Amino acid sequence: MAKIKLTDGLVDGLEAGPGDLYVWDSALPRFGLRITPAGAKIYLVQYRAKAAPGEKPKTRRITIGQHDGEMWNVTKARAAARKLLAPVDLGNDPFADREAERQALHLERLAAQEAEAAQRRETIRREQETFAVLAEAYIERRLDKRRSGAEAARLLRYDAVPAWGSRHISEIRRGDVTELLESIASRSAAVARQTYAELRPLFDWCVARELIAVSPCASITAPPRPAARDRVLADDELRLIWAAAEGLGFPFAPIFRLLMLTGQRRAEVAGMEWSEIDLEAGVWRIPAERAKNKQSHEVDLSPEALALLADIPKLGPHLFPARGKGPARGFSATKRRLDGLIEDLRAREAREADLEPPAEPLRSWRIHDLRRTAATGMAALAFPPHVVERVLNHVSGTQSGLVGVYQRHEYREERKAALVAWGRRVAAVVAGEAAPSNVHRLRA
Repeated sequence: MAKIKLTDGLVDGLEAGPGDLYVWDSALPRFGLRITPAGAKIYLVQYRAKAAPGEKPKTRRITIGQHDGEMWNVTKARAAARKLLAPVDLGNDPFADREAERQALHLERLAAQEAEAAQRRETIRREQETFAVLAEAYIERRLDKRRSGAEAARLLRYDAVPAWGSRHISEIRRGDVTELLESIASRSAAVARQTYAELRPLFDWCVARELIAVSPCASITAPPRPAARDRVLADDELRLIWAAAEGLGFPFAPIFRLLMLTGQRRAEVAGMEWSEIDLEAGVWRIPAERAKNKQSHEVDLSPEALALLADIPKLGPHLFPARGKGPARGFSATKRRLDGLIEDLRAREAREADLEPPAEPLRSWRIHDLRRTAATGMAALAFPPHVVERVLNHVSGTQSGLVGVYQRHEYREERKAALVAWGRRVAAVVAGEAAPSNVHRLRA
């Protein structure tokens, strides 16, 4: 290893060899130059580090920089070498200090990367545990298996998901639930109570999965039951609903008309299957698993109902299939469409009769009012309450208590007569041929 006073001219004139070539500075011991086979000229210092007793001293090399005549030349490199060697003369080891700093920086970077990864994992976890995501998981795993699952899912998606969708499930408090239920109750006490009934098991499901410790529905009293409705549709209202339903097309036009003719529940009519219909006998058999009270039920079909069924195409197991899987749904939006069609019809009839258009819309009504109107209509046609209740598949009122236990007569002939008479009555109302009805509007 050559030793000579390094100058810029000397360094510029040195040539590479087949291996590394070291030239040490005679002006500053332990400072030198390494020339690589590729011709790179690198300034460095080399020294023996102080060793612990019983250990051999270690040779250290610290690179300063590559000679380029500008950033690094002999003068700058020699000054840097003096700074590096000064601690060595005091018994320190700058190489070890630099390695310690490098290791500390490496550990710091690793810690930062782990913290960033942990933050990403936490973000993903929180995204997977938002109310919207968990509500959909609950609907898929629990509600899709329930007979009334579609309606329960609709209740959750209509108010709760828009209100809390992006929030983590643990951030929803009792006050949030109370505020939501009060907001819903301002427009419908019944919907508020139904929404509460669906929120409770959803939050209990989250508790069971240790996503939250306590349900925010705990200690919250269910919204009060809404006052019983007594809205019964008048003849002209029935006529308007029947006529305007034509504008809904398939499947909702026949659904609304069958609701009017049979008095059965909305979900039962919408979910009708061809396997339940005996056209020859004129009977619709609702299995227990589809009936709200879990009791199978036979509905005698009036000639008017059979005429509707005769026009329904067979597109699958359901009479009224949805666009996707299962029976028709979307009654809320359809009811709004029907109300609009009714108002259009009323205005058109007023113009044709050269009358002023109606100043007020048809008084508010619900789909369930068709069932109440059918029951009231059959009673007005002199059919006794116990027969009407059997038609509706009610086990209450006159059929409850001891009477319900011991009275098993099905009143089949009377039930058929009631539905046939009611069908005839509806047909007369629709045709405008009915005499003034003794089925009156009651105070809503």
